[in-house]
Amino acid sequence: MPPTDPDADDSAAATDSGIDADVGAAADRFDVPVRGVDVDPETRCAHYRSDVDVVTFRFACCDAYFPCFRCHAETTAHDAVPWPRDRFDEPAVLCGACGETLAPTAYLAADHACPACGAAYNPGCRAHHDRYFEV
Repeated sequence: MPPTDPDADDSAAATDSGIDADVGAAADRFDVPVRGVDVDPETRCAHYRSDVDVVTFRFACCDAYFPCFRCHAETTAHDAVPWPRDRFDEPAVLCGACGETLAPTAYLAADHACPACGAAYNPGCRAHHDRYFEV
């Protein structure tokens, strides 16, 4: 029997869940699963790379965090399911600047800045809230 490779096991688990395991630098920085396309250490992705694009959203379908809905579409083999309203008291938003996880209620009330570290968040994300949170 060949020796067990922990990295190979992680890749197999990611593939089994329909998530691409090659996601970028953020994957090793946080205690929660961060996935996406060309994700930098502060969770900016190939689609949104401005200074204020430092937030990721947890999807209910795969229990992983993605910088944007496009990253989810490109790295999974399933439809996105936004975070359910009846779970808005659970962490579902990650600050890419400090690593704080927030419940959607705290994120939505935060006025486009992390309540833990003060990092500015992109106010344009509000246009996509229905893709991240059940309305």
